[in-house]
Amino acid sequence: MRILIINPFGIGDVLFSTPVIAALKNKFPDSSIAYACNSLTGPILENNPHIDKLLFFSRGDFKKIRRQSFLKYIKTFIAALREIRKQKFDLAIDLSMVTQYSLVLRLLGVPKIYGFDYKKRGRFLTDKIFIQGFSGKHVVDHYADLLIKLGVKDFKRCLSFYLSNEDKQWADDFLKQNNITKDDVLVGIAPFGGLSWGGDAENKQWPLASYVFVIKQIIKKHKVKVILFGTKNDLSRTEFFNSIKNDKQIINAAGKTSLGQLAALINKSGLFVSNDSGPLHIACALDIKTVSIYGPVDEKVYGPVGDEQKHNIVCADIDCRPCYNNFKKPECANMNCLKLLDKEKVLTEVEKQLLIKEN
Repeated sequence: MRILIINPFGIGDVLFSTPVIAALKNKFPDSSIAYACNSLTGPILENNPHIDKLLFFSRGDFKKIRRQSFLKYIKTFIAALREIRKQKFDLAIDLSMVTQYSLVLRLLGVPKIYGFDYKKRGRFLTDKIFIQGFSGKHVVDHYADLLIKLGVKDFKRCLSFYLSNEDKQWADDFLKQNNITKDDVLVGIAPFGGLSWGGDAENKQWPLASYVFVIKQIIKKHKVKVILFGTKNDLSRTEFFNSIKNDKQIINAAGKTSLGQLAALINKSGLFVSNDSGPLHIACALDIKTVSIYGPVDEKVYGPVGDEQKHNIVCADIDCRPCYNNFKKPECANMNCLKLLDKEKVLTEVEKQLLIKEN
């Protein structure tokens, strides 16, 4: 059997689908599984032993190519269609919730296409679940419901990210260059994130001044070393970086890693502290303890997956959250769910996880 999974979304979404890959391979051990994603998330899957082929077939990637050259866009699109036709897939799991992918698959002769019918976009799916959005339970559990339609019931709620040896070695070298030893307690902190929200990313971010407070407290009280994660764009937050730049216990890795290297460094952490973001779910996939901060997003739907004792979630106790529902971003100017979240409350949850390590 030849199976295609389509998921053109971000880091967290792709990680949420990794239990799908494992469940399919367990049910159909002789199957060949291909995964179509975007180029950003490819490193999450390229070392997955259950994936036989990666296809970069996302609208986002095609749009980028089209902006560069319309001719190149046409050639790339045709080549992608030929590749899918050549694979002769027996079934597809379309997690995109848009019409285009299932239409293309039908035109290319894929006989069975499973997916979610959101806003009547699933007309070309052969087997579907009608949804208004992800709500009521975790995204991973929605995916499990979809697999039941294939007769796949052995579904384990466990994310996976398989690291390459090259990225592991890079992480070892990076830590050595920054004088971090095996005896150091290393706390990874990602104070930014939320890139899937584009220009509204800051609406998922706890105030940076509050992060500074937590960082300085844990360094002072617990003698830990902190490694900061972020993108090159995050380096523009100069006020934040200037406030901590003179502390030798803080190592700034923002903008210095590929996705695989980021994951390898997170894997070296004893604890990972983050907003609701892709790196948070990478930590979960690597079975690293986390403290996560949730604002407008429902942690019951998009929260950490894994051993609950390893993942402490912190939210403000206000009636209006969560307000991100059925893929609709909040129209909120105040974001009090993040601004009013007590930094002492977050520090307490971080210390709980650190003390488990220390004992």
